[in-house]
Amino acid sequence: MQVRLMKLENGDALPNNTHILLSTSGCDYELEPGDLIAFSLDIAAVRNLGNPDEMDYAFYLHNKGICYCQHTQLEMVEKVGASPTLMTRVMNVRQQLEHKILNSTLQPETQSMLIAVLLGNDDFILPATREHFSVVGVAHVLALSGLHIAIIALLIWFLLFPLDYIHAKKLRLVLTLLLLIGYDVLTGMSPSVVRSTVMIAFVFMSVLFYRKSTPLNSVAAAALVILVFSPGSLYSVGFQLSFVTVTALIVFYQTFDVKYPSNKLLKYLYSLFLTSLVAILSSSILTAYYFNTLSVMAVLANFFILPVFPVFMTLGAVVLLLLALGGSLTWLNTVLDWLTSFVNGSVNWFSTWSFGHSEVYVTWVAVVAYYAILVMLVLWLYRRNVRWLLAAGVVLILWMAHGLVIDAKTPKQGLVIFNSYNSTPVLYFNHGKAMLWVPDVENDYDVEVFKRQHRAFLAHYGIDSLWVVDNSTQMSIDDGIVKHPFAMFGDRSVVAVGKGRWKNYEASDSGEVKFDLLVVTKQYHSTIARARELYDVKNVILSGDIYDDNLPALEKECQELDLPYHSIKSSGAVVKF
Repeated sequence: MQVRLMKLENGDALPNNTHILLSTSGCDYELEPGDLIAFSLDIAAVRNLGNPDEMDYAFYLHNKGICYCQHTQLEMVEKVGASPTLMTRVMNVRQQLEHKILNSTLQPETQSMLIAVLLGNDDFILPATREHFSVVGVAHVLALSGLHIAIIALLIWFLLFPLDYIHAKKLRLVLTLLLLIGYDVLTGMSPSVVRSTVMIAFVFMSVLFYRKSTPLNSVAAAALVILVFSPGSLYSVGFQLSFVTVTALIVFYQTFDVKYPSNKLLKYLYSLFLTSLVAILSSSILTAYYFNTLSVMAVLANFFILPVFPVFMTLGAVVLLLLALGGSLTWLNTVLDWLTSFVNGSVNWFSTWSFGHSEVYVTWVAVVAYYAILVMLVLWLYRRNVRWLLAAGVVLILWMAHGLVIDAKTPKQGLVIFNSYNSTPVLYFNHGKAMLWVPDVENDYDVEVFKRQHRAFLAHYGIDSLWVVDNSTQMSIDDGIVKHPFAMFGDRSVVAVGKGRWKNYEASDSGEVKFDLLVVTKQYHSTIARARELYDVKNVILSGDIYDDNLPALEKECQELDLPYHSIKSSGAVVKF
């Protein structure tokens, strides 16, 4: 829950708009936006997990005004009243609409997609589905953006057509704009939604006041409106992708005289192809920078999927309206389910093309170089001045040289013990091959989740082959070998203590076995002294998933034994190259 602190019991003053991220062990489904709650305050500063190449989650939350977090027991949170605002009332309306969709006869995949593209909440999209859409290069259709707003605007405009018969075209424009703004508020007013609405507003106002609308001015005005009210949006991925893509499309169509086929169908398909191509060329480097994936089949996938979405959203809006009124049409639900199956099936089919996408690691230098080259190529095509082409070539050579330097400095071998809330992932890699050992999980560890969470790391170090170690058998890769609870990674020996299997080991007659690292997991319920009776260890690694109640005691014992230790929860991942 995002909670705004209003007052403290002792009367201490609070900074204006102090927000915290409050999590509980369990959920109270009766709580709604706008409710007043009371709980004991024990906040901590928001910070990152400390894993290599991780997303800067703390920076992301800071831009949303959240600087503190707290975890508490559910029974410690008490509802003491309600103080709803306009926005919390709107959020409750959106939640009610979501519940109506979730309680409908639509298929679960259709429900989640309908909530994402009409109500702006993609939390119900399954991670695997989100991954497939991202790999194929069509993830933008799941996030409410300019495409969706344009469809909604056209739908509202069409429904108000009776006003033309009473010569009230300007009233039709005003009502369309007001309803569109209301829709923006309902869906959370994301940067891409606000940008689209401001641009549409400029077009409508140019008609109302008999003025000419300039697309680039409209884009700049939209950016200004968003940044005035939310300066942190400048660092938002959605903001950057939205404005870069739209600006590129405007510049392209205003700069080049595109010749279209005379046939209307061919003209539509050709326009769709060009628009997809320009949008992907302008945004692919940002997508690669933030999400570490590059799809070469995005144009083709968009060509298949984009034409379906106007139909899906139109029918979905009708279904949502019927559900809000307490009714439904079985045949309409069936059609919507079929469209969802077609989209998901197409995406899944494209995602099976192994050559269609790749994991990449992109630096900010590459982003700057890419856009510099793109601008120079456009200037060369427009002005036919070869110097722009030569300048683009120079930037390309510098970019390639920078890439070679980065590659030369990147270690090819290393050991990382990641910070995780529910496990202790230990990864050893050597020249593109890697083995993942999770000593506190038997056989049900979801490696796909690990790959998604650490895609940037895997791409950065060129890891294209990853094997998960089965704790019940011995496994080796190059100079790494694991025989639970022991492991040898290069010249580093590791032992993990947790469930109790470590107790079965007895020291040999020649003395204690020496280990470089002793990894203590959350399932360890003994003392450090007991582990040292069996193992001579140089360093202790306290896993990031150890319960907060147990961690201080283990840290104190390490200090008393004068044994070097590293707490992953407080100090971040262990990285040894």
